[in-house]
Amino acid sequence: MTQDLWPKGAAPLARQRRAGTRMGAPQTLWIATAARGGIHGYTQALEATSLFADWHIRRLVTHDDGSATRRLALFARGAGALVWRCLTARPALIHLHSAAYGSFVRKALLLWAARGLFRVPAVLHLHAGEFEDFYSRCPPLARALVRATLRRADRVVTLSPALGAAVTRVAPGARVMVAANGVALAPQPRVLAQHAAPQVLFVGVLIERKDPVGLLRAWARCQRPPGARLTFVGDGPLRPELDRLVNELDLGDSVAFRGWLDPAGVAAALDAADILALPSHFEGQPLALLEGMARGLALLSTRVGGIPDLIEDGVSGRLVPPGDPDALCSALNDLLNQPEVRQQYGAAAYARARQTFDIQRTWHSLDTLYRTLTRTAPRGAHD
Repeated sequence: MTQDLWPKGAAPLARQRRAGTRMGAPQTLWIATAARGGIHGYTQALEATSLFADWHIRRLVTHDDGSATRRLALFARGAGALVWRCLTARPALIHLHSAAYGSFVRKALLLWAARGLFRVPAVLHLHAGEFEDFYSRCPPLARALVRATLRRADRVVTLSPALGAAVTRVAPGARVMVAANGVALAPQPRVLAQHAAPQVLFVGVLIERKDPVGLLRAWARCQRPPGARLTFVGDGPLRPELDRLVNELDLGDSVAFRGWLDPAGVAAALDAADILALPSHFEGQPLALLEGMARGLALLSTRVGGIPDLIEDGVSGRLVPPGDPDALCSALNDLLNQPEVRQQYGAAAYARARQTFDIQRTWHSLDTLYRTLTRTAPRGAHD
């Protein structure tokens, strides 16, 4: 559960400092969005690990799915809470989770306040698969600010080697560390449908860069076994267009829209699926794909961002070029009609997740980073 860090009343400064001392080690602040998507899912997944308890982590929300007015107020409130914390009970470390565009600007402002004014160690965690595209669109002055921010952070954490290399190209001298996303693994990979109709799942925001429209058009063209079904979990601005296409292409019997589901609902949808499809144009390291790998689903995605670090084409899934409807249709057709290939890909994806993307590896790598930057060990449950 997100904890509100705004001060309750105007307690004297000395009292706040004494309270922080009684709590033990100074808190670590995580600054992130509460909007539906990968960053929120990532922070929720790690909240269940020992990292949160050991480092007394508190999440400070500076953005959500609300209106522009609400988001502005939330950011102002969060910025005030950060300054208050730095003044009254100096955090051990501040960890800022950022996407691109407006998200990067907001986190940059907070990073400069924490690092520049209060000398608190600051980690900038980039989840932005489109980072280089964002940087290329910035005017010269904004590019200079991006470079300076990357260099100012005590560490820039990226989800994949590809994103880490992009940061180094943009800002030579930035202290970059790669820390892959992580997920909780199922005890064993599930047995995918062999004779029953395969179930295909899309999980994510219905926006252009994730290309749900391209997936729906490929679904209409491919040779679907009787009873095969495509389910969209999520919502977004493309939902009206998708509804129109379902009617136009007469797909009502084989396509379903579930909207946003809570974590238990998403988990149930994944457990019922055989193929997880995400034909994105930009991605970092999608949590949805990792959740599919952790269950042993057959994966279909694109060669963008950190996805090739997750999926080996023809071994643990299928990768196609982004925006290529023929390649997407062909790969989807193969997965729908070759049950033995689905099972092979799913087993390989599970093995890859177990080897590299276990959530336990993720939190241990962040724990090591925190110890390095603070030059101390946490006073937590494992010490």
